[in-house]
Amino acid sequence: MRGVLEQLPHMSGQIVDGTRHEKVLSYMRLFLASDAAVEQLMSWNALRTLAECLQPQSDMRVTATAVRFLGDAFRARSGKVLWTAVHATQIVEWIVDNADSPHALVRVAWLHFMCQASYINDHAYAELLDRVDYPRLLLRRLLDSSYFVVASACMLLGRLFHVNTIDPKLSALIEQLVARPFALQTSARKAAVLATAETLLLLKNKDVQEFVHRVFAQPVLEPYLYDMDRLVRDRALDVLELVVLDVDAMGVRELVAALARRVDGCVVLRCLAAVVKQLPRNRCIEGGEARRLGLMIANMGVSLLLSIHPAVDGSDTQVAKAAQQSPSASSMIACEAARIVREHSQTTFSAHTASSMCLLLSNPRVQQHTQLVQLVLSTLLQTLRLAHNRTHVQMVPRLICTFAIRAPGLRGVFDLALELLGSCNAEFVQGLEHAIRTRIVDVEWEARDTVLEFVTRAVRELAWPCVELLVTQQVVDDAVRALSDAEEYVRASAAYLLAAVVERGDEERARYVSEHKHLTQSDLARLVADSEAFVKRAALDLVHALGTRGVGMWIECLTYRTLYDLADDPDFEVRVRCARILALLTQTSPVNTSELQSTSLLLEMCRDSSRYVRAECLRSLRELKQNTPDVDMTSEPEPKRVYVGERTDLWKLRNVDLAQLEASLSAEHLYQEALDTQVARELMREKSDANAGNNILDCY
Repeated sequence: MRGVLEQLPHMSGQIVDGTRHEKVLSYMRLFLASDAAVEQLMSWNALRTLAECLQPQSDMRVTATAVRFLGDAFRARSGKVLWTAVHATQIVEWIVDNADSPHALVRVAWLHFMCQASYINDHAYAELLDRVDYPRLLLRRLLDSSYFVVASACMLLGRLFHVNTIDPKLSALIEQLVARPFALQTSARKAAVLATAETLLLLKNKDVQEFVHRVFAQPVLEPYLYDMDRLVRDRALDVLELVVLDVDAMGVRELVAALARRVDGCVVLRCLAAVVKQLPRNRCIEGGEARRLGLMIANMGVSLLLSIHPAVDGSDTQVAKAAQQSPSASSMIACEAARIVREHSQTTFSAHTASSMCLLLSNPRVQQHTQLVQLVLSTLLQTLRLAHNRTHVQMVPRLICTFAIRAPGLRGVFDLALELLGSCNAEFVQGLEHAIRTRIVDVEWEARDTVLEFVTRAVRELAWPCVELLVTQQVVDDAVRALSDAEEYVRASAAYLLAAVVERGDEERARYVSEHKHLTQSDLARLVADSEAFVKRAALDLVHALGTRGVGMWIECLTYRTLYDLADDPDFEVRVRCARILALLTQTSPVNTSELQSTSLLLEMCRDSSRYVRAECLRSLRELKQNTPDVDMTSEPEPKRVYVGERTDLWKLRNVDLAQLEASLSAEHLYQEALDTQVARELMREKSDANAGNNILDCY
């Protein structure tokens, strides 16, 4: 750490990649976690080193790094000692002189420094604030062109309000900021107003909350919600969500009525969604009243959504009339209405909502819009999760059979089905099995893959009696056929499913898989030799499952050449599985062990470059040693023979240094090694090509 600190002022200005400075700062911050960090810094005369980074000729990135690190050091243990020492240096004068630095990085670092120093908040800090005229300075920073500067200014503003509650100077600043007429405000000023409001609303102080609600009343906030700038509108929505937390029931009803009269369809619905989202957390409305208000707004959204269906009359609100003007407006407004209903369905079940969403999913006009289908589906799934009446869950198999629901939506349906599977009756499971067999032949490979993944999860996560009716022989037949699918992801998922059935299924189902007429020795060999690594992994898992269960002709699909190629595969996960199978071969079939030379290959893999492969070898060798009978090891085998049978294997096995092998498995401390060994010579320097140096922090 000392070497990094002392080299910081000399960090090359030719470095193009600014993230290197962030890496240095991140490493230095780790040092501050120690209890004696400040004492160490003082003993190294760190303030003198950091002051060197503040010279006019210094790279601004180095200057910003030094200032931010110094600010962080104030928060460390004994940080007040460092703060006192800073006032005996020229650093404080630099802080005063550079409060309005032309460099955005320095302005951010300056604000960070002051924010961290506010945790000390002594007389010296108050004097420093007065010297820089902090109200006017904060106003300039809130109106800054850099988003990062504005964000840092908001953090400092929040800290000052937290420390001093209602500061008269800051209160006057905020009132001045908001007082300018909305029509005369620039985009930067609008962003500053909203950022200030959001910062203060997040403070858990009653006096500050009252001040904010007085200054940022609903009439003040409303124009920002309908601004032409999308960024301003989104920021205003964030503020609205916080405001709703402290509005009473009458205020919410007035807000909803005012919004319903607007013609800005999408904006109105986004505001209503924000209201519905925060109602359950409202601090001024009782739970029952909050649920009634949420249901009222959600029913507005449902009514608007049903206006898409030709058999249902639309609402007569201004938003509904806007939706009828054009197909594009109708689609956008429908999506926003679905978001309202989705927010409400997070906490409240409604049978009307469930039936309405199901009706919409069957509508061909809705099925043409992928985004709308996703929103309606997620709303329905949230509603069904809260259903107390189990008759509603019978919708799940019907949803799976809806081909308009593509793979992303199908995963959500399967997640719900998995939650219900353990507690539902046989009728539900049989309906689910029929739906699975319907979608497993989908023309889209993503859907086929999703179906196979779901059945695999069900088999692995639930007890076998819960899924016995789901994994029928017909489903196994479909999975075996999927091993020959044109899409490699489907082949891999099918192999994982069959491996799960063999491992966790009953004897009858495991034997049905192993003796399947379309899962022969050649089929397994072809799968193991697949060109895609993830298919090989799945295939080896299947072979290992068959071998562990002791069913099928799993050994016949393996040859020495196959095992040798797998042990040398570029993918380390394939090699891990290969080591697992080699250990299984050695334990279960001594005859084939001699032919396949599994023990010799396993011993060779102990020197694999991947520590995960070595870990699997270590585990396997320990099991083999425990299960291997003691033999006479006093005489070595003939050195010229490469393989002389079981006795040679046992001799090699007994001579493996398992302690040394285990020591090689610990995580390599590359970052610390690099920083501890070459810090003086190589730190943060470039070679002849700019930004192509051997910076030792690259690994950090």
